[in-house]
Amino acid sequence: MATPARGEITVVIADDDRRVGSAVAGLLDQEPDFRVVGEAANGDDAVTVARDSRATLVVTDVRMPGGGPVLVRRLVALPHRPVVAGLSAQADPATWTRVLAAGGSAYLLKGTVAGDLPVLLRSCVQGHLVVGVPGAADVLRRLLPG
Repeated sequence: MATPARGEITVVIADDDRRVGSAVAGLLDQEPDFRVVGEAANGDDAVTVARDSRATLVVTDVRMPGGGPVLVRRLVALPHRPVVAGLSAQADPATWTRVLAAGGSAYLLKGTVAGDLPVLLRSCVQGHLVVGVPGAADVLRRLLPG
């Protein structure tokens, strides 16, 4: 896939911890193809901001108020169907598998992907499933048929 144009990937960042949201925004603002178009601190605001901005991508804390799989389902049900990347400090398979089953395209651990975040987010926008959790491949092998 060709390199996206300046600001082609529009992003909403949803996290109730402003430090995390600001760090993610700062990291993505350094990338020519990302443009942060909104921020939210809870699930309801994330849906509103994503809907109004028609963001390409929503990066959301899965443990914030109104977050998790319910929020992922609400976001991917929007008419423009943004890509949703879950961001969490929780590595437990029950959490990340529910987020992905709800329609999430990525599940990434806070604090472990900082330098790789733009690359991983580009990959999920391009249609790839991205799971940045240690041991995820083993869990997926057990869950998937064949």
